Amino acid sequence: MHKTGPDKTDLLQAIAETTNDAVIAIDEHGNVIAWNPAAETIFGFSEQDMIGNSLNVIIPERFRHAHDQGVERVNSGGDQHVIGSAVRLAGKRKDGSEFPLELTVSTWQVDGQHFYGGIIRDVSEQARMEEELKASEERTRSITDSAYDAVITADSTGLILSWNAAASRIFGHEIEDVTGQPLTIIIPDKFKKAHEGGISRVAGGGEQHVIGNAVELTGLHQSGELIPIELSLSTWVINGERFFGGIIRDITERKENEARLKAQKKQLKSKARSLQKLNEEVKVKNEQLQALSNKLAKYLSRQVYKNFFEGKSDVRIESYRKKLTIFFSDIQGFTELTDRVESEVLTGALNKYLNEMSKIALDHGGTIDKYIGDAIMIFFGDPETLGEMEDALACVKMAIDMKKKLVEMRRVWDVLGVTTPLSVRMGINTGYCTVGNFGSEERLDYTIVGGAVNLASRLESAADTNEILISQDTFSLIKEEVACEPKNEISVKGIAYPVMTYRVIDLLEALEQEREHINAQLKGFNLSIDFDELNYADKLYALEMLQKAMSRLNPAGSQSSEKEKP
Repeated sequence: MHKTGPDKTDLLQAIAETTNDAVIAIDEHGNVIAWNPAAETIFGFSEQDMIGNSLNVIIPERFRHAHDQGVERVNSGGDQHVIGSAVRLAGKRKDGSEFPLELTVSTWQVDGQHFYGGIIRDVSEQARMEEELKASEERTRSITDSAYDAVITADSTGLILSWNAAASRIFGHEIEDVTGQPLTIIIPDKFKKAHEGGISRVAGGGEQHVIGNAVELTGLHQSGELIPIELSLSTWVINGERFFGGIIRDITERKENEARLKAQKKQLKSKARSLQKLNEEVKVKNEQLQALSNKLAKYLSRQVYKNFFEGKSDVRIESYRKKLTIFFSDIQGFTELTDRVESEVLTGALNKYLNEMSKIALDHGGTIDKYIGDAIMIFFGDPETLGEMEDALACVKMAIDMKKKLVEMRRVWDVLGVTTPLSVRMGINTGYCTVGNFGSEERLDYTIVGGAVNLASRLESAADTNEILISQDTFSLIKEEVACEPKNEISVKGIAYPVMTYRVIDLLEALEQEREHINAQLKGFNLSIDFDELNYADKLYALEMLQKAMSRLNPAGSQSSEKEKP
C-alpha cells in the first residue's frame, strides 16, 4: 500500500510556526492575512492584533508612503525588482522603537488577486557589529592617513591592498594607481628578486626573522630616485590566507645627518690631533718661557716679578710718592778683606751671606732693591703694603733676625776659609720716597729715591759693629713692640736739623724670655745659648766646650799652657 508524505501545506505551516524569522503575508490592499509567532516576538504585536489590519503599523511613518506606492506598482504589473531580493529596511515595534531588518519579498496570485509574503529577520546585532566595524575602519583609516610614516598592506602574493597618504608622499604614487599592483613598484630592480623570495618564504610558513624587526632598505620613488627607508614588517592570517603590513619611514634626513655627523667627527678628530700637536708645542714653549721667567726672576724682586706677570704693573717709566721704610746693611771691613782672601773663596762666602739675608728679607715681605757689592738695600711698603706701622715693624724684625743669623754665618765663613769675623752694620729709616721705574726706554730699574733713602744709608754708616740703628720716625712706629735705647744725634746732608737715633736691642717679647737664653757678642767672642733647645746629651757637650773655653780664658790656665809648650 502506497504511503503518502505529510501535506505540503501542513509542512510549510509547521516551518512558519517554528522559524526565528518573522513570516508575514498581506493581500493586495496591504492587510495582514498571516502572522507567525516569530513576527509577534520581533514586532511585539500579537496575531490577533495584526490579522485583517494594515501592515503600516510596523512601518515607520516616514517610509509608509513609499511602501504603499511599491505595493501599488506591483499590483498594476509594474516594477518588481524587490521581489526575491533581500533588502535592508527599518521596522517599528509595538513600543514605537525602530530597528533594522532584512526583508525578502515573494508574491503570488489567486483568482486574479495579488498576495505578498515576507520573511523578515531582525538584524539589529548585525547592524551594530557592522557599525562598530565601520567605525573601527574609519579610526584606522584616520590614523593611517595622518601617520608620518607610510602604512601599506598586501596579500600573500604581494599585491597592494591599502596605501595611506604618507605612502603617496614618500613614493610619489597615488592610492588609485597602486591598489592591486605588486609591491615591487616601490622596490629597486636589484632587490626585487630577494623581495619576492622573502614574501614566498614567509607566505609558505618559512623564516620570519624580519617580522617585527626594523630593517634599513632602499626604496624606489615614482621618479626613479632611490630612497633610504626603514621597514617594520608584520603578518597575519585570515581564513587561511596570509597578509602583510609594513610601516615604512623615509630616513633620507637621518642618513644625511649621519653622514654630516660622520664627516664632523672626522674633522673633529683631525682638529683634535692638530690641537694636541699645538698643545704639545705650546707646552714646550711654556716650559721654555717658564725657564726664562725663572731666570728673569733672579734679577727682579719677588713682589715686582709677581706684579708684572699678574698684569698688576706695566713696564713703563713712571713714579709716585709713597711712605716707605728703608733698610741698608753693610759688611764691616769687607774692602780690606778682598785684599787678603782669594776671590773664589770670598765670592762663595759673600754669596752664602747674601742668600741667607735675602731669604730672611723675603720671609718678612721686604722688596729687595739691589745688592751693592756686600751692601743690601731693602724697602717695605711697595708694591705691597700692610700699613705704615706694620711695614716698619716687619723691617725691624727682619733686621733682628738677620743679626741673629750672623752668629751662624760666622761659623760658615770659617768653614769656607774666611777667618776674619763677620760683622755687619744696619740702618733703618721711615719716610716719603719717590718709588717707580727709572731709566731709559731700553732699560728700566725699579727703585726708590729721595732724602729718606739717604738718611737710611747715613744711619747704616753711623752704626757700630753688629748694631741696628733706626731713626726717630721709625722708632715712633715700632716702640710698642721693640726695645730700643737712644743713642745720639747725627747730622745728615740735606736735613737742616740733627736726627735723633736709636739702637735696637730686641723684641720686647724676646726680652721677656731672655732668662732662657744667653747671647753675648764681642770682637773675637760669640756666645749664644738657648736652654730650651738643648737635650741632655747636648748639654753635656756644651758644658765640655764651655769648660775648655774657660780654661783657655783663665789667665792662670793660659800661663800654665805656655809653660807646658816645648
